[in-house]
Amino acid sequence: MAGTVTRSLAKADAIAKARGAALTPIRRRVLEMILKARRPVGAYDLLAGLRIATGKAMPPTVYRTLDFLVAQGFVHRIESQNAFVACIEAASPHRSQFAICDNCGRTVESMDDALARKLSRQAARLGFKIERQIVEMHGTCATCQNGAGAPGRQRHPT
Repeated sequence: MAGTVTRSLAKADAIAKARGAALTPIRRRVLEMILKARRPVGAYDLLAGLRIATGKAMPPTVYRTLDFLVAQGFVHRIESQNAFVACIEAASPHRSQFAICDNCGRTVESMDDALARKLSRQAARLGFKIERQIVEMHGTCATCQNGAGAPGRQRHPT
């Protein structure tokens, strides 16, 4: 997993530079924490992690950092949990769908363009122009269904 996190951070750094943005040490640390979590992470958990890592951090710093990471497409906000997950394809804008295990917290991103278009067409038929599309599906992942997961939001490999 360490290699995957390192590669993801290097990719995010290159994307940010190509866009004329900077992955500052704080931004990099927050992204790293989200990548390592492999499940949705709340702002206050990130704040606590930053305080441990740096000895100081204030809520506005974390929120500004999350705003940057979302704007750059490096993370997605899971609305139902007010938490954040790393994006699987940060290099290009896309509309994602998320399957979220209510038992262990595992969150899997899917980029089904056909589904996104269908939802946009349905909204148009209802008289809406979609500005932002967030699809969250809650249920139980295969690991938890098979009894390998335990209640209490434990993590397991994806």
